[in-house]
Amino acid sequence: MEDDDHPMDGGFGGPGPQDFVNGTAVLASALTREAESLARAAAGLRDTLDLFVIDGFSPEAEDRRVMREGTREAAALAGALLLTARHLLRFTGDPVRAAHETVGRLPRGSLSVGEIVGHLRAAALSPVTDDGAARIAAATIAETFAEEFGAAWHKAAPQAGGQGD
Repeated sequence: MEDDDHPMDGGFGGPGPQDFVNGTAVLASALTREAESLARAAAGLRDTLDLFVIDGFSPEAEDRRVMREGTREAAALAGALLLTARHLLRFTGDPVRAAHETVGRLPRGSLSVGEIVGHLRAAALSPVTDDGAARIAAATIAETFAEEFGAAWHKAAPQAGGQGD
């Protein structure tokens, strides 16, 4: 049998251009679900703050402060994930540009690279599709975005509160 007649030759080239388009869509959808989950958590925290007020007096003032901060941070992270999804879709096929655009639009005080990248990677692992090539493409896009996002975040001028690592 000759090598040039092998039926498997050229059969494993990796995801193609359409797979990357589909991968971007499933990744953006998964990021949106991550953001929705965080937004629900923030709303739940906000709603529980009322439980700590008794006749206008709150002996657990420190607990309430921590919960308020948690609510704000969860809401900020949810917004960052939605912005990430939006830029991935806007710049489909160019996760490097999407990463730079996202870094340029995010407030840095209560966000960290680790939080955003962690949720991005979780989203890449949980897209709802049976398209294996799109899943591979989503993971590739997420990793490219994460590497570029981290580098751009650290390269940007530090904010008053530090770099938020």
